[in-house]
Formats: sequence, C-alpha cells, structure tokens
Amino acid sequence: AEFRVAGRKLFAYDSNDPLSIRHMMRIAVIGLGKLGSVPAAVLAEAGYTVIGVDIDPRPVNAVRQGRAPVREPGLEVLIARNRQRLSATMDCEQAAAEADITFIVAPTPSEPDGAFSMRHVLAAAEPLGRALARAQGFRVVVLSSTVLPGSTGGLLQPALESASGKRCGEDFGLCYNPEFIALGTVARDIRNPDIVLIGESDPRSGELLEALYRRVCVNGAPVRRMNFVNAELAKISVNTYVTLKISYANMLAGLCERLPGADVDVVTAAVGGDSRIGTKCLKGGLGYGGPCFPRDNLALDTLARRL
Repeated sequence: AEFRVAGRKLFAYDSNDPLSIRHMMRIAVIGLGKLGSVPAAVLAEAGYTVIGVDIDPRPVNAVRQGRAPVREPGLEVLIARNRQRLSATMDCEQAAAEADITFIVAPTPSEPDGAFSMRHVLAAAEPLGRALARAQGFRVVVLSSTVLPGSTGGLLQPALESASGKRCGEDFGLCYNPEFIALGTVARDIRNPDIVLIGESDPRSGELLEALYRRVCVNGAPVRRMNFVNAELAKISVNTYVTLKISYANMLAGLCERLPGADVDVVTAAVGGDSRIGTKCLKGGLGYGGPCFPRDNLALDTLARRL
C-alpha cells in the first residue's frame, strides 16, 4: 500500500506486515541534546530515515557509535537497534538538503527580562536557508523549541526566506510543533501525547507533519492544527496552567496543615472530581521546578507586560 499527501508518496508498506514499512520520508533533527536526541531515535524507531545534527562533536560521535548522547531511560536501546536508520553529522546544511522535514530542537535560553532567546534557532536558519535554496521540491521546516508568540512567523520565517530566496507557504513550509514531555519519560511522552499541536504556514505543511505523527503516536492522539501564534501561546499556556494547579494544591496543603482534621489529599481528590477541574497535577507536595516550568512562567509574565 502507499500513503500520499498532496499527490506525493510518503511511504509504502506491506499491509500484511506493518513493521516492514519502507518510508520515503527523510527526517533531519537539528540538536542532539536532552530534547532532540530522543525524538530523533523515536522517529527512527517508527521507520523513518533520520539524520541528527549538532555543532558539538560529542553527541554526534555517540550516535554514530550507537550510544545515547544524554541520560534518558530507553534512549540507549532505541539508538542501538536503529543504527541502520539513524545517523549523525555536524553538517547542518547537507543534512537539511537531504531531508523532507527538518526539525529544529535548539535551546531557547531565557533573557534577563524573562523572554526566550531565539539566537540559537536563528543561527540554524542560515544553513537551513541555503539547504532550501538547493532543494528540489517542497520541504518543511519544523520548530519544536519553546518560543514566545510571534517568534516563528516574525523571526524564523523571514530569516529562512532571506537565506533561501524562497517564499514560505509556496516554495517551502514552516510549522511550529512544540513537545509536551517530561525528562525521564521523553520517549513515552512523544509516542503517547495528549495532543499533537501544529502551527502551520499552510495546509500542505500541516498535513505532511500530521501524517508523520500518525506513524509515531501509538495512542491515536488528536491533532490540533492552527496558525503560528495560537500554537505558540497554547504551548506556553499549558505549562503555566499546570504550575497554577500545582501551586494551588500546595496553597491548600498549607491551609490543611494548620486546620485541625483537614487532609489535603481528601480535599484535592474531591475538588479534582469536578470535570471542570480534574485531578492531574492537583496534589499537595513539592513545588514545581525543572528546566521549563519556572522560565515559562517568567516568559508569560514578560509577554503580558509587553502587551
């Protein structure tokens, strides 16, 4: 059987043996750090031909040797058993030139005012643009890093158009596709998301990316497609709303510790039983932390003050 999008064959397979998929789509993943190496391995596990890219030779050499470049449960096994489909290079332009879809998983560190820096993303735009200029046919660039609303269309798109001499939405596609993952369960989270969020420059690009995820996701997660700014705001809103629930539960815990007979677990279980609220992340305990939640709150605050 064949699977086509916009008349283009993406992959073919033997319907009697789904594991024998012979994919036509080639993927590049720019960034082999803690958030990029796992998606690269998961895409290879799904049957895609994947080439990872990094400016640091250490993760590149690790992937080439069949080793995990970062510590993440299950990653070593995924890389080791997909060595035929997963490779790595430091040549960003060449990798992107050979790929149908290129994911940018570059860090977006916080600026002093709390906003996300786009400097690493835009550094990748120059070789990506040169690759797009060389490419024959329609290619798609996907930004997965967390950014402030307005960044994909306002900064990355013009950078790609300037470097390539081509027009986004006509000659190439651009999508914003953030990850909803937690360190320690990244591979599982990618394959079993609550939703797949896609901000698209044009329907063709969104359709192509959705087709990719139909192979990757094993739980049949719904796909939400929208414009860039809605997807960017949705991503940061999810993370900050989760921290709101955590902080609210901890506020209740503080009250219960001072109120004779009160038990925060009993209270939050009852409150979370309301379908408008839900029990996830509504439990007294440790405060939130990690590399994303605190800075996402600062970034949303910065965005609000700017507006």
